Formats: sequence, C-alpha cells, structure tokens
Amino acid sequence: MNENEAIVDIVRVRLFDQDFKDESKYVVFVLTKGKGIQVIELENGNQLETRYSKYYRTAIQQRLPDEYSYQQFWSRIEPALAGKRVLYVSPDGVYNQLNLNTLVNGKGEYNVNRYDMAILGNAKDLIDIKSRKASAGSKSAFLLGYPDYATDAVPPLPGTKVELENISKVLKTASYNVTQRMQKEATEKSIKTIKAPTVVHIATHGYFLQDVQGAKGSVYGIDAENASNNPLLRSGLILADSKIAMTNAESVDISNEENGVLTAYEAMNLDLEGTDLVIMSACETGLGDVKSGEGVYGLQRSFLVAGADALIMSLWKVDDEATQLLMSNFYTQWVKTGNKQKAFKQAQVQLMAKYKEPYYWGAFVMIGL
Repeated sequence: MNENEAIVDIVRVRLFDQDFKDESKYVVFVLTKGKGIQVIELENGNQLETRYSKYYRTAIQQRLPDEYSYQQFWSRIEPALAGKRVLYVSPDGVYNQLNLNTLVNGKGEYNVNRYDMAILGNAKDLIDIKSRKASAGSKSAFLLGYPDYATDAVPPLPGTKVELENISKVLKTASYNVTQRMQKEATEKSIKTIKAPTVVHIATHGYFLQDVQGAKGSVYGIDAENASNNPLLRSGLILADSKIAMTNAESVDISNEENGVLTAYEAMNLDLEGTDLVIMSACETGLGDVKSGEGVYGLQRSFLVAGADALIMSLWKVDDEATQLLMSNFYTQWVKTGNKQKAFKQAQVQLMAKYKEPYYWGAFVMIGL
C-alpha cells in the first residue's frame, strides 16, 4: 500500500445476548501504511438503518440540503483517514444502500471531491485486483435496451434508445465489436447466450421486491413462496415480452422458460468470466437483501459471481437526460484512458458541473476495479 491509500472495511454486527437480538452496530477496520489497523465502533446501528437511512434517501429524492448523513455515516471514520486520498471501501449492511461519494461535510465539500474511492465486494479482493493483468486481444460489447415489453404494465424507456446509440458510436470509434439488441430483440435469451464480452450494458427497468412473509400467488412469474425464501428471485431485470410475468400469470419454471424477466438467480449463471465491466443503467439495480457480512443479495452479487470484474449500477430512479450524459461522458473517458475507475469519477464530476444535486450525479455506484 502507498502512503496515501487506506482500506476501509465496514462490518455489520448483530448484537448477541444468549440469542441474536434485533439490534446491530457497525465495526469499521481502517488499514493504513505504518499505522496498522484502527478500529472504530458505531454503536447506533439501528438508527443508521432506519431513521438516518430514510433521511438520506428523502434528502436525495427531494433535493434537500443533507444536514445529518455525513455526521452519522462518515464523520466518526474520517479521523482515521487523515492525509489519505485513495480509499478501498468494503461496505456492509446499510452502507450498501448509500453512495458514500454523495456525503457532504459542514463546509459543503462532497466526498467525491475529497477522496478517490473504490468500492469492493470484499477487502481481500484488492489482492486479486492489484495482481490482475490487462487483457489483450479484441474488444467486444453487448448493449441491450429500449425493450418492447408487450404490456402497458411496464412504461417504455425511449431514453434508453438514445443512450445505447450514443454508447455504440463511442465504442465503435474505439474499435469495439458491438452487438446491439433493442425492442423485440432485447430478450432474456439474448442475454443468456452472451460469451464474456468485454462490456455488457443493459438499459431497462430493474426491480427489487422486499420480502413479504407468507406471500401467495406469483411474483413476476415466480412462485411467491420460493421468492420469499430466496432474495435472488426477488430482484431482476424486465426485458422484451415480459407480458406473461408482469400480468402475474401462473408461475413458470425459471430453469427453462423465457418469460421476459431475468432474475438475479438466473444472472448468476451467465458466462461473464473475463468481462471487464457490466453496467445496469436501470432504476434501483443496486438494491437487494442486505445480510450481515455478506453484502447485497441481488443483481449486484449475481453479476460478480458470474465473473464480471466490475459493475456500475443505480441506487435510485434516475433522470433520463442525466443518465445519458453520465454514460456518454464515462465511455468517452474510458476508451481514452483505459482506467474505468478514473473515467467513472470524472464523468460524475463533469455531471456535477451541470446538476449540483447528488440526486442526478450520485445515483450510480461502481463496485470493483
């Protein structure tokens, strides 16, 4: 590690008194060169997960000044990071549901301008990432968006057509072999047959359903009882011809049926070993069940398990125009520099110049490097 680097490993701990209680706290391990490991305990875990998490989302969505989130989620960690610029952060629990770059201190300074922050699924992933060799050879991209859902139950996304066309131009100029799937071609089958392209970009609706105990019937074409037991069946992407699933017809067997919905469970089995980056430009693709010490059980976990090196996804529903601008800026920078982490940060900072509120520039997060 360099002098200006730090690893920040955040762990959610459920309190125990003869049995696990409904209370939690957060323990943060900060590793820096020369100082070893510093341990910070955040005792108010329950408040962070309820009151302050809700406040953060409300402040973001309503574009209100955020007076508490920095103080609650970051100020107690900050002293251990004095003089550090590059942070490798492994979040847990509620920390998976906020974008740490959007936290703003009392001087009006956002974390995005104070740190170069990389989010990792696990702190030990850093060893593999640092020893990873750049892949040589031909570059390919799979772009999917603007699906024909074949039902009025899902609003169309005409903005994603413009988004894909812009990205396609940038990638073709950089000698990428581009496969594009839109409207009736934007199917579940087209995703399931990909073979580790360099880039996968999916622009459609994503969903995450909270666990409802004792649910009956079907959820997007999946038996509700099965979905309740498995969070990977409660999150997914809505694709072309999703009418059967969306109208809650009888449950289908997800193992062999194409019902227009790609669940996180199915996404886990995609062939992405060697894929540099997956981008899910869809609303709330970053959400999922949060398990102590396990990260997020949802689309995020699935695409990383399937082999992708890194993932860009959204934590809240995003403005079309801002998304197009962010993606266009990101791809332009990335093909120029080859560094996706720096390109992503630069795209966010560029967007900040036009849209001051983090609702616009902070919706997307990148996991991995």
